Amino acid sequence: MRGQRILLVVLASAVAGSLVFGQPGRGGSQWLTAFADAQRTSWVRADDKISVEALSKPGFEMQWRVPFDNTPRGLQGLGQGVTASGVTLFVPMSIVTGSSNNVYAIDNDIGYVVWQRQFDVPMPAPAPGCPGGITSAATRIVSLGPTATAAVTRSLGGGGRAAVGYRSLLGEPGQGVPVEGRAGRVAGPGRAGDPPGVPAPPAAGARGEGAAAADKAGAARGVAAASPPIPAARGGQAGERIPGAPRREESGPYGFLFRPSGVVYVVSSDGMLHVLGLASGKDLQRPAPFLPANSKWSAPVAVDTTLYAATSGNCGGAPNGVWAIDLDSETKPVVSWETHGGAVVGAVAFTSDGTLIAAIGPGEASADGKANAIVALDPKTLELKDWFTQAAAEFVTGPTIFRRSDRDIVAAATRDGRVVLLDAASLGGADHSTPLFVSKPFLSAGATVGGEALAAWQQSTSPPAKGLAPGAASAQAGAAAGTSWILLPLAGRPAADIPSTNGAISDGAVVALKVIDSGGGLSLQPGWVSHNGSAPATPLIVNGVVFTLATGRPSAPGGRGGPAVLHAYDGATGKRLWNSGKAMSSFASPGSFWSGLGQIYVGTHDGMLYAFGFNDERSYTNGG
Repeated sequence: MRGQRILLVVLASAVAGSLVFGQPGRGGSQWLTAFADAQRTSWVRADDKISVEALSKPGFEMQWRVPFDNTPRGLQGLGQGVTASGVTLFVPMSIVTGSSNNVYAIDNDIGYVVWQRQFDVPMPAPAPGCPGGITSAATRIVSLGPTATAAVTRSLGGGGRAAVGYRSLLGEPGQGVPVEGRAGRVAGPGRAGDPPGVPAPPAAGARGEGAAAADKAGAARGVAAASPPIPAARGGQAGERIPGAPRREESGPYGFLFRPSGVVYVVSSDGMLHVLGLASGKDLQRPAPFLPANSKWSAPVAVDTTLYAATSGNCGGAPNGVWAIDLDSETKPVVSWETHGGAVVGAVAFTSDGTLIAAIGPGEASADGKANAIVALDPKTLELKDWFTQAAAEFVTGPTIFRRSDRDIVAAATRDGRVVLLDAASLGGADHSTPLFVSKPFLSAGATVGGEALAAWQQSTSPPAKGLAPGAASAQAGAAAGTSWILLPLAGRPAADIPSTNGAISDGAVVALKVIDSGGGLSLQPGWVSHNGSAPATPLIVNGVVFTLATGRPSAPGGRGGPAVLHAYDGATGKRLWNSGKAMSSFASPGSFWSGLGQIYVGTHDGMLYAFGFNDERSYTNGG
């Protein structure tokens, strides 16, 4: 009888597996970290559903909206989501953080809450500039390659590098970390780089054996690799298992039934790093101390086997700096770099060779400190490698990195509306103060730069060859010579000499800037301007379509604000293809704007999450 039951389970799983791997789903675009990728471009290179041609026809509209019980903390509400396709049979999901220590897993097709977590830790009252709670998005592991968001992933676990470098204690399937792994943190002497006042993590050997995951299934199905081969984690061979799975169960004849379908990283308000199973939301390993409690941190990003974030504003007593935690180590060591000057602005980004780039705002700098600067840090040690600085360069966005003529170009905006372009290989030249190019101010008096980052994308001049897989097609398109664009969100009026492509601007707009390459030198030229909209967010680009979000956020804390409005444009011409009209009823939460799996998502301050896409996507999973 027991054997028959096991056989039925195995057969059911085999059928389910064939359905998972054979499902057409929404397509291959996933949004694995805030601003889409490690370069923080907000660019999804390819998508099966969204395109200029598709948006030129009727059918793109609001698919669903769902309310959440998250309590806003100041303006902070819902965070930017990260996506995972095919987690449980046909369920493509987004993992969304909420400011009051909440995490939600959302069925992208219908908005159903698959699971919800709330971290039960004390939070101080919100203060100006220091909202407390969870201050940014979750993340999954991303590739440094240019096709990270375009690789088509149809595996059960989301595939790609999302399974590198996790470790776990042994435990019963589906029960999370054993009790002895969740309790008993003992304060002890810290190590160099540990957050101040944070207890030391457990000694080596407290966790069970671990190993790196592989993408063999993806390779077998012809999915193009987005990065170099995955190295083996310590204690195992690449490809032998999905890390975080209970090894004693996975090693049996039916071990595949107990494998987790991937993980997502979340930092709670007490600064603890949580590795949550995508299918259950449970901790797959013991939470580890990462950041100072009640700090304000930027959007984290996990690259290879390390997770990074930056702290600012002295919230919770945290210094201005960049932090990194080794996900592959038994002891989860933390290293940090302090600016000893200005605050880190926005999120950190990475060049194609893995160098960490951060923007530093104004401040009183010590002898070796940095302010009004762009810095390059070693990704493992966070030692300062290079920098650019000018006294007048007051940066107000984090770095965005794009590829041009075989060079990584770093772009960031200053308070007076200029865009600075730097060569990532030598940020400021020999004197650390010589940029590749500095634009004129693109805003008028009284206007400000909107969003936490610029956006960047490349318009291909030649279509990909026929017969290529979507990921390979995207890689070919990205390599083709074409026009590079930088998108600059402005709150207020653009400069008077910028032509009004879509009518007069009074409240704000997105300015699309062409990158001009002439004789090896770079410059920027306004190409088009979006429609008028208040407090625009950092825009995003999906397969040549630029989506802009007029957030409607109030100009001062405590203000009423207005409803958010979403617009879609042909990225090459600025022709508006669609807008959401009055679909949303409140202003958008800061940063709660992302794409993935053929849809666009917006989270608003009243706790509502909206999804926009094509009707045929919903009918596939909902039967009509």
